[in-house]
Amino acid sequence: MAPPTARKDAIDRFVESSLDLFPGVDPETEASVDRIHMLSKHIKRSTEGVVARLGLNSGEYYALLKLRVAPNQQMSAGDLAELLDLSTGAMTNRLDGLEERGLITRERATTDRRSVLVSMTPKGQEVLVNAVEAGGKEEQALFSTLSEAQHRQLNTLLRTLVLSFQDPDDC
Repeated sequence: MAPPTARKDAIDRFVESSLDLFPGVDPETEASVDRIHMLSKHIKRSTEGVVARLGLNSGEYYALLKLRVAPNQQMSAGDLAELLDLSTGAMTNRLDGLEERGLITRERATTDRRSVLVSMTPKGQEVLVNAVEAGGKEEQALFSTLSEAQHRQLNTLLRTLVLSFQDPDDC
């Protein structure tokens, strides 16, 4: 819980009010988890707002992002759907919208005519770069309340947690 001299936030107050109801819950762990959830929601809403200003929804943004980092900036529609954990129908709908706005192109693969290859257009690359840069500025503003040392410490602590459950093959 917060040291006596630290300001309390809504999570401190919630955890304190819940201790009698849930005596088996560790208050420090619960507060950390709740804060991570709160930050995650805040960052997600911020990302949605940034990409909306550029005419995208967050699903389209993540599809473009995955294409940008793919080898040759190209990927089959099926692989993209799998990577984004979407059904093929949902992926088709997402790609239809991106193609209508000139952000991607689709073409049949020469090696397998059943497969469709998706590529970003220069316009799609420009929109994505603008979205990433605008989102990065908002994220930087959020973390600007921390000193550089605190920011590094936070990253170190979060990395330790991620490595505790991340599959070593994903590294």
